Amino acid sequence: MHPELYALGWTDGMSHEVHAGLAPARVTAVHRGRVAVRDAGGTRLAPVAGALKHAGESPVVGDWVGVAPDGAVRQVLSRLGVLRRTDGVDVEVIAANVDLAIVVTSANQDLNVRRLERFLALVREGGVPVCILLTKTDLVDDPAAVAAGLRSDLGAPVLTVSARTGDGVADLAARLPRRATSVLVGTSGVGKSTLVNVLLGEERQTILPIREDDARGRHATTHRELFALPGGALLVDTPGVRSVAPVGTEGLDETFDDIREIAEGCRFSDCAHDREPGCAVLTAIDDGELEAGRLEALRRLEDATRVVAGARRR
Repeated sequence: MHPELYALGWTDGMSHEVHAGLAPARVTAVHRGRVAVRDAGGTRLAPVAGALKHAGESPVVGDWVGVAPDGAVRQVLSRLGVLRRTDGVDVEVIAANVDLAIVVTSANQDLNVRRLERFLALVREGGVPVCILLTKTDLVDDPAAVAAGLRSDLGAPVLTVSARTGDGVADLAARLPRRATSVLVGTSGVGKSTLVNVLLGEERQTILPIREDDARGRHATTHRELFALPGGALLVDTPGVRSVAPVGTEGLDETFDDIREIAEGCRFSDCAHDREPGCAVLTAIDDGELEAGRLEALRRLEDATRVVAGARRR
């Protein structure tokens, strides 16, 4: 196999999956009607076979695909580390074959713990390791304290970085190993595209200033794209989203493991943590050991996943 494919994360174990007569390539971007694929010959646009589209198997960024001699993508290989989100009706695959998800949030007033919980649950539902990246740390007096608070509240590793000053950039780069695929996810204006440019060492992604009235960002990235960084790591930039919810419940237990542990002390095993006597969760809230908003956030995500499950059954 060509070294370029190995640099993109190819492993020899994938070879048996590729259908006869097809050549492997990796999807680096998805455009209307076509996908950008990269292989030993470089990057090019390729049409997607109608059979894949009709079967609901259209390739996404990060996919390994089989390309026919006519240049069309005719196979999508098995996926690992899949990030998916839902709006309550439709399910969208964000990226495939992800080794690490980096949930990006800015240190300014747009920092929202409830929103971070949703992103963490989404990532963990896909079985993908996750860390939080706190950006724009030059805008706060004590970024280490903010990071420590997030680490304590959310139970996930937290890195800090300022693209303007360069603080933390080397630490972030060290977390991105060669041939591994990391994905940046978060809302608009948190600095994802700026970080991509810094790590690439060149201006490849469009940057827009944040709104001055509420410090919220605007959409700069319009599509998902996989980049090969100078050190050999692979990084996917994604457009910012405001509404995010996991497709299933698999990521909820880990994201809200503090509530799960407290609930083990409830009198009833099926306690809904509402008005039941002997509810350890409500007691923890009354005693100030658990934030009421955290329980409410869990309930909202459970409701969202139930809606998706119901829609699928219909």
